[in-house]
Amino acid sequence: MKKIILIMLIMLSLNAQALESIVGKVTLVEATYLPGSISFYMDTGNATCPKGKWFKWSKNEENNKIVYSTLMTALVSGKKVRLYINDNDTSCKGQFLHILAG
Repeated sequence: MKKIILIMLIMLSLNAQALESIVGKVTLVEATYLPGSISFYMDTGNATCPKGKWFKWSKNEENNKIVYSTLMTALVSGKKVRLYINDNDTSCKGQFLHILAG
């Protein structure tokens, strides 16, 4: 019984990270602040980050360069991306990014 209570306490103390995903086409990439950060537009949004609001990406410099390349590939090819942001993050800062095949 003590083990179950201990496990429950540990689980309650862990941070739960809820993510929202937004799928759409990249319509503009702002590279002015590279390698520190990237800002970009998509043709869609959601309640937290509506269409017309800048999306942001800012991790370490190497990661930013790779994500910039991915965003440019999506922009030029017309492929959609799936951007994950933290739930209710009104700064619209990306956490994960996927380029979609279809």
